[in-house]
Amino acid sequence: MTVTKRFKFDLPALRVLENEHQYLSYLMGEWHGIVLGFERDAYSIEEGREALRELRKRIVEFIDPYKKHTEKEEEFLFPMLARYVGDEQGPVQATEEEHEEIDAYIGHFLHHTLRGIEDLTMQEMKDVVRDAGEAFEVITVHFIKEESVLFPMVNNVLRIEEQDRLYEQLYTSIL
Repeated sequence: MTVTKRFKFDLPALRVLENEHQYLSYLMGEWHGIVLGFERDAYSIEEGREALRELRKRIVEFIDPYKKHTEKEEEFLFPMLARYVGDEQGPVQATEEEHEEIDAYIGHFLHHTLRGIEDLTMQEMKDVVRDAGEAFEVITVHFIKEESVLFPMVNNVLRIEEQDRLYEQLYTSIL
């Protein structure tokens, strides 16, 4: 049985972003299981090294669509919304800071898995994988915040012409 995920918003621009969130969440699910395996001590040292290589590969594959998604938000959505709610503090600034936090976790993970995986102890692998787990958690909460705080604001404050323009700007592939 196929489960169809419904959209929360009718506004086409928000549907584009919601759809991207669903796709990115799917990709994250592909690597989060590996993180959970480390948390549950499911791997021997050799299995851990292989799992770490696979985790790195999946996160590298995740980065490009994720970055394209966040760049669209930062270039088009946030500035348009900031005209109404500001960007010195509040939800726009908080969301941009979360993008930076996510980038930091992923960057730290990638830096520490660039080379030398064969020399890592199990504890060192678990420590490195913790960054991927933190990135997963922050992204998951981030998507929920966007969909429950920012998106309703967009729905309520943007004029029709702005909503249409935003859709045209956002309707690009992240693949």
